Amino acid sequence: MTKKTRKDNDEPSARPRISFAANEPLLIVDPAPTAKRGRKSEPLPEMGLIDSLRHYPPGVFFMLGNEFCERFSFYGMRAILTLYLIHEHHFSESTATFFYHAFVCLAYFSPLFGSIAADNFFGRFRVILWVSMVYVGGHALLSVGAIPDLNAWLRSFMDFSGLVVIALATGGIKPCVSAFAADQFNENQQNLRTQFFSFFYFAINAGSLVAIMLTPILRGRVQCFGSEYCFPLAFGVPGVLMLIAFVIFLMGWRFYKITPAEKGNLLWKVCKCIGYAVKRKFSTGCCRKQEKPVEHWLDYAAPKYGDQLVAGVKSLFAVSMLFIPVVFFWALYDQQGSTWVLQARRMDGRIGPITVLPDQINTVNPLIIILMVPVFEAWIYPAARKVVKVTPLRKMAFGGILAAVAFIMAGFVQLKVNDTMEPKPNFGSVFIQRYGNATGPITLNGTDLSESKSEHPSGIYSLQAGDQNFELNLTNPQGAYVLGLFSNPDKSTTSMTLFPYACEKSENGRTRVYLLLSNDSYLVGGNLFVLDNEGVLQWNITIKPGAYVDIQPPIISSPDYTIKYGKNCTRPEDCPYQKEIFAQMGAAHVLHVIDNNDIPELHTVVRPNTVNLLWQLPQFFVITIGELLFSITGLEFSYSQAAPNMKSVLTAVWLMTTFLGNAIDMGISGSHIVSEPAAEFFVYAGLMLLVMVIFILMAMNYTYVDDSTFIERTPTPTEVDEHELPEKKRSALEPKMTAPKEEIHTSVDKTGHDIEEHNSV
Repeated sequence: MTKKTRKDNDEPSARPRISFAANEPLLIVDPAPTAKRGRKSEPLPEMGLIDSLRHYPPGVFFMLGNEFCERFSFYGMRAILTLYLIHEHHFSESTATFFYHAFVCLAYFSPLFGSIAADNFFGRFRVILWVSMVYVGGHALLSVGAIPDLNAWLRSFMDFSGLVVIALATGGIKPCVSAFAADQFNENQQNLRTQFFSFFYFAINAGSLVAIMLTPILRGRVQCFGSEYCFPLAFGVPGVLMLIAFVIFLMGWRFYKITPAEKGNLLWKVCKCIGYAVKRKFSTGCCRKQEKPVEHWLDYAAPKYGDQLVAGVKSLFAVSMLFIPVVFFWALYDQQGSTWVLQARRMDGRIGPITVLPDQINTVNPLIIILMVPVFEAWIYPAARKVVKVTPLRKMAFGGILAAVAFIMAGFVQLKVNDTMEPKPNFGSVFIQRYGNATGPITLNGTDLSESKSEHPSGIYSLQAGDQNFELNLTNPQGAYVLGLFSNPDKSTTSMTLFPYACEKSENGRTRVYLLLSNDSYLVGGNLFVLDNEGVLQWNITIKPGAYVDIQPPIISSPDYTIKYGKNCTRPEDCPYQKEIFAQMGAAHVLHVIDNNDIPELHTVVRPNTVNLLWQLPQFFVITIGELLFSITGLEFSYSQAAPNMKSVLTAVWLMTTFLGNAIDMGISGSHIVSEPAAEFFVYAGLMLLVMVIFILMAMNYTYVDDSTFIERTPTPTEVDEHELPEKKRSALEPKMTAPKEEIHTSVDKTGHDIEEHNSV
């Protein structure tokens, strides 16, 4: 066997299509009947985009449509998952983050099983076919489980069962789809295959772009089942798209080139190969006569298991070791759907007249990918190749550094967001916001009560206003209360109103307005209306102390609203009193409803979100460029560096790095080890920079695997330990008198042309 290797500064070469069967020598299959025996078919010449698309196998276009719809279904439900866990299951932010990353962990761990099933038992086509049907069922479970009228236990069971099914199903087909699509290309179409991976990633991001843009609208702007949010619809639409993906896959059936699976347990063979190599290495060094040294410790297994399997295991080991630092990239990248969404919840989503929901900000990622993939392929990569060798590992290293830079940016944005956050009272304490027209000394347990916000230990208090005493129940730990004290017109008596308010910012960009008035006010039982800037009625409530209205901005609207109210008015135009309000996202106000000609007073109890969502764009842009360099390259790299019978396995190993990265997120973000979000972002950035230094050092010593590495030769009798082989195999290796035959070796000269070497053996 002629073994050729390349260092990191060489470009990958095309790989021949290889057919093999379990326990049999590997066979090289000619790509076409007319190809000259013993010679590779000539690679296709360079061509324009349109011409290259004409040379694509027809089956790959169905795979692109299938991937678009499947990614819509996955990213659509994932985009709203964190907020669903917070709103419907009432999880804390850290708990919701933990379960979000647990779901992603399972989705990227299950590809290991999908790859084994595809490579060794059923083939990629059948795995995609069968698992897609299960996938649709998982979406159905999640959509039905989101119906709020169901029993709480049943909802939880269906929700988490659906999430488990979806995670297992998407993992089952994930390592198969890209490899199955790449299998459609012949070995002389390596350039087309490399180009296809960019289009494949384009389809992924186009599907996720539409999904992330649409599903938050279905969640937050549609009401169903009497609920403020319509999660059943938001989860149901991705389920329908998965069904469409399945149909598209079936439509391309007759165009597919279906490669049967290699029967046998490949992983078990790999384990035995490794065990045998370890055994031979130690027995050679300690207990036996020193044999001829080998280049790699796995070469000890070559006489028994063959060069093809050993070469495959070598590539698996080499690339898997290189992927260990990759884990941290995904630990950062996948926080776009958790910690970055939680950051967006505390920001101002108004961009002119348009309101962007927190879970819609992730549309920036696929949008940049869609715009930048053609730019990189057409201009940036060709220009870079004129200056420096552009290798896969170099692109991945630069992408990882950009991810760290993005998290440094996110940390500084979070520091600005923190300045706008409302503090919570210390545990065991409460806030009191005092309003009203009462005058004179007012004391709480004998201590003067200021008119501004004050903090007190929770408990039962005695309030004295003039010569009147009131009992205040302030036992809710970390609670917040509005206290209203009102003097009657002749100031002979004082009335009191007490109600709780949420000291945290409101959800979904809403502006909350509480009503403050005395319990014996003339206006109690009246009507209050909220009109937009065009005078269209949006909300109305019954007036009473502590009642509130949430002003939720539409997708396109003005923040200017008018509040009209009165005792007996049934229409806004009949109400005698009104107040103009500028609705800022996240704010909470107290409206002192007055039943005279005085102007109603508006007090702010929770500050609005003043850091605009556009400040997240730089960090999204940087991490998306990092993804473009890192993920697209890694997808093609894991395929090209795998032995033919381990392509899906190595693709699964690549996906396993995402599983491990999300496990890191569960340990750091989910467990709330670092309590301050900004500090947490900086910790991630520091870890990423450290890990990328390790990655670069490992990449410098990595040797690319070439095609001929996987071509098996028959070992000579002197290379085989007789005692390790059965009798029949020992006799088969006995020297026999045979006529010399011509063996053809194909190598590549420095100009890249094939050279045939004829040797007599």
